[in-house]
Amino acid sequence: MSAAAVDRLDREEIEPAGQHLATVVWLHGIGQVPGDLAEVAGRLRLAEAGVRGVFPRAPGTAPSLLTGLPVSCWFPQSVLAIDRIDTEGLHAVRRPLAALLAEETERIGAERVVLAGFSQGATVALTLALSHPEPLAGAALYAPYLPPDLPALLDGGRPNPANADLPVWIGHGARDWVVPERSGEGLRGLLRSWGHPVTWQRYAGGHEPFAGVRASLPDFLAKTLGTPIPHVPDPPRLPPRRRLGLD
Repeated sequence: MSAAAVDRLDREEIEPAGQHLATVVWLHGIGQVPGDLAEVAGRLRLAEAGVRGVFPRAPGTAPSLLTGLPVSCWFPQSVLAIDRIDTEGLHAVRRPLAALLAEETERIGAERVVLAGFSQGATVALTLALSHPEPLAGAALYAPYLPPDLPALLDGGRPNPANADLPVWIGHGARDWVVPERSGEGLRGLLRSWGHPVTWQRYAGGHEPFAGVRASLPDFLAKTLGTPIPHVPDPPRLPPRRRLGLD
């Protein structure tokens, strides 16, 4: 299915247990389904904190490298060439996502909404958040890759002034074989150079959605959304990577 032909995205939703205080919109990665990130939200007990979860389903398909069968994606892309961005496909899928985001911001207010994403979903979430015309609470990205020309993916080549200082949380697995850790580090550096406050968290795992996340992400959500989030202790943090011969 072409993303350009989609007006409304299929989605799963998790309503808060009590009063609706905030919303997180979660964008899954290639070959995943909304339930993969719904499990993450459940593990973090966000519904208990009044946080509504919205999990849209990617409208496109691409052949799997392992089986050749079609798998879900936001736009066609090979995991062997993640730096090759289908700009037209990305802009096409952002249209129905922008409509979904408008629904959620009307429901609770833009300042109470965080966009979260994993892998390809992280790239889509970031460009959508930076282009949004109202100030959002933040963006949470796990295993994001740094496009070779991120400004080219943004309206006007820069973040919308409304989100010029958008807080961003980035988590990355040290053994990620699909999106190398240096990609997340590069995105961290670029966003900080643009003036965004960035929270960086390094984990031991590989290319798995929000693997190992416990306290750091809930703490970020609590701060940006202004509502208490249940605290689930983090596993021991990895030390920063050593950069031999670069000092």
